Amino acid sequence: MIIDQDFINNILPSLKETVMDASKAIMEVYDSDSFDTEIKDDGSPVTKADNLANNIILKSLSAITPDLPIISEETFNPDILQPVGPYWLVDPLDGTKGFINKDGNFTVNIALIKDSKSIFGIICAPSTSKVWSGSIFNNLDLDIGNRPLNNSLRIVMSKNHQTETDKKFLDLLSDKDIAFSLVAKGSSLKLCALADNEADIYPRFGPTSEWDIAAGNACLLEKGGHVCQMLSGEPLEYSKPESILNPAFVAFRNEDLKEQFLPLISEFYKKLV
Repeated sequence: MIIDQDFINNILPSLKETVMDASKAIMEVYDSDSFDTEIKDDGSPVTKADNLANNIILKSLSAITPDLPIISEETFNPDILQPVGPYWLVDPLDGTKGFINKDGNFTVNIALIKDSKSIFGIICAPSTSKVWSGSIFNNLDLDIGNRPLNNSLRIVMSKNHQTETDKKFLDLLSDKDIAFSLVAKGSSLKLCALADNEADIYPRFGPTSEWDIAAGNACLLEKGGHVCQMLSGEPLEYSKPESILNPAFVAFRNEDLKEQFLPLISEFYKKLV
């Protein structure tokens, strides 16, 4: 199987239909009077909407690309080795807490992983029906990525998971007289905000899983952005044999922002670990 932009273009309409169908199922539960919430072994919540969306996506992907394996958050088994070749990585409902709180900050995420890289991603925000997609094969939209920094650094941070480390980082910026403003987003909408030029950087000091980030990673790369490991500065990697968890990372809207702020953020983080 040759995976290139022609391959992506051929299946993109079906993938858009898939994320929209999953989103409709999620919104039917969202708009209902009540829905049950369970707690998984890792402590994270799961709802009927997670499972409905997951079933829709798995069935659709199996029909669109029957030869590609699928790893989904809702069916993931850490005891089973990840595929050697390309595979789909799915988070059927990223931001379940936002879904439960009914704040609109949740998404459907599908990524295509190959050679430890996220090479394609598609995201849908069920509450708005907006869809983002991107691949490493497309020409970068540098008109978006190279827009200059506004009067202050726009930092996107989690709407539901802001930590003491986040606050210490903001204190550091204040101490260095770096003007900033906060953009509160949940789920993969944080990476979408960078791709849409609504924010400049997204530092993530806390834990995330590969399926949380992979689709947004590809969407941002197409726009000329970067998602870097915080300690090494290297691109975020997937299919890690040791863990499905990501290391601390920082995402940048463009190359200039990466060069300007990655050393500062890396140095800050090194003092914490």
